Amino acid sequence: MKRKLSALLCCVLVLALAGCQEEVEEPLLDPTVTVEATAAQTGDLSTQSTYIGTISAEGTASVVAMVSGNVEQVAVAAGDTVSAGDLLCRFDDESARLTLQNAQAAVNSARETYNSAVANYGGSDLTLLQEQLRLAQDNYDDTQALLAIGAASQAEVDQAYQALLSAQAGVEAARASLSSAQAGIQSAQVGVASAQYQLSLYNLTAPISGVVEAVNVTENNFTASGTAAFVISNGTNKTVTFYVTDSVRKTLTPGQAVTVNYNGQTYSGAVTEISGVVNAQVGQFQVKAVIDGAQDLPDGLSVELTTTAHQAVGAVLVPSDAMFFENGVAYVYLLQDGTAVRADVTIGLYTEDQVAVTAGLTPGDQVITTWSSTLRDGAAVQLAGQEDQETAPEETAPEDSSAAGSASAPQASASASASSPEAGSEEAEG
Repeated sequence: MKRKLSALLCCVLVLALAGCQEEVEEPLLDPTVTVEATAAQTGDLSTQSTYIGTISAEGTASVVAMVSGNVEQVAVAAGDTVSAGDLLCRFDDESARLTLQNAQAAVNSARETYNSAVANYGGSDLTLLQEQLRLAQDNYDDTQALLAIGAASQAEVDQAYQALLSAQAGVEAARASLSSAQAGIQSAQVGVASAQYQLSLYNLTAPISGVVEAVNVTENNFTASGTAAFVISNGTNKTVTFYVTDSVRKTLTPGQAVTVNYNGQTYSGAVTEISGVVNAQVGQFQVKAVIDGAQDLPDGLSVELTTTAHQAVGAVLVPSDAMFFENGVAYVYLLQDGTAVRADVTIGLYTEDQVAVTAGLTPGDQVITTWSSTLRDGAAVQLAGQEDQETAPEETAPEDSSAAGSASAPQASASASASSPEAGSEEAEG
């Protein structure tokens, strides 16, 4: 009986030991987020809008002065034949050139301020401050561990925590300073673009080809803004009249290209007149454009007209997929030293593919373009493809060398990528 009981206990013990050996500790999940990133670049962005216009038999284009000033040169006379783009007259643009020089100087000053801030913080990626923060975090963690075993006091833990808070505040202050300096550069660049646009208005050019019917300016005399300085006629053209909002009117320029579509046919033309007064009946600003080779279009016909409505010149461009929104605030994540860093931005223009950012980014910033539910400020990240380089497949030898021809198949892992969040919508005008 005792022998049977001893054998039974031995069996139970063997089974218990076997069960313990089968328990395998589950590996911890790697919190690192795999992302894709691209460098922010400087460029121009524009949007096209479509309007309903009305065809009329006016074969003439009135070239209206957009600025006031002294006329330095009149390049044509009544009866002359001109081509689209030819110079008609030039205003004294000394003040406009001075404004442009001041705007360019403001850009240089803003860049010097940014470079100074970068130098103070040990590099554009805040290397020095971030290293101090890492050391403070390690010291705090180590001091807490020592407290748990009685090798450190609570006062030492509190001191380490205060040092950690100070390091965090230093990094945040540096980021805010650099962001402010970046915003200063972008604001100054907008000033340069505006000054360049204003300077372009001091030269009046022919919006269409034709014959100069009237010249209403003279050299060395003052001409007020809104004056119909020249009238050009072309018997093969027709005029299309349409209306725009004030925000669009401010971006239109004489000679700007337009396209008219009707009954499957496409006609090219150019803006010739931009009214500075709201039409009382429509509540918007009247714009006229002359269309080439549109003799077959009857007067009074309604047509679709397309032209550039909004544009951002010299802006910082990023993919639309990189943009996030929270409580009305737009932001992106930057890739800095393997960490995702949130950067709030100001949007100037939004299209389906790209966004023009007017504040919050500088050219060259590495912007994360993929979305993940675990992506947040301070998250550890790595570029797609790096995980394949860092992880090498392990070869497993057969357990039984006598089993000839046996091989184990490597396990394959699959990853799924999430789509980007909803992008903001743009209001259509006109």
